[in-house]
Amino acid sequence: MTVRRRSVVWTEVAARDVERPAAHLVDEAPLRAPEIVDRIVSRAESLAFFPERGRVPPELRGIGDRTWREVQEPPWRIIYKVASSRRVEIHAVLDGRRSLEDILMEGILRE
Repeated sequence: MTVRRRSVVWTEVAARDVERPAAHLVDEAPLRAPEIVDRIVSRAESLAFFPERGRVPPELRGIGDRTWREVQEPPWRIIYKVASSRRVEIHAVLDGRRSLEDILMEGILRE
């Protein structure tokens, strides 16, 4: 059985999101910051194979769109979309200790 590799594409928002853990850790644990970012990026890039393994985020189950998924690199949630048979789009990297609703409201208020 041949497994097709999909391209993994990061949105601008997700690329900025992945920098947040490093920014928070620079003061507390500067040597760990690059390691944590590497783990998040590796987990996201692993979606090139079997992206359907992620779960539908609980907050999105009601809309019935199973193309939206998430995997975790605790405590981080990687929100992505299986865009096609050849492409996975990373849309957000969120702190799983926080409510998604709070994160979205914070983003709206910043605009």
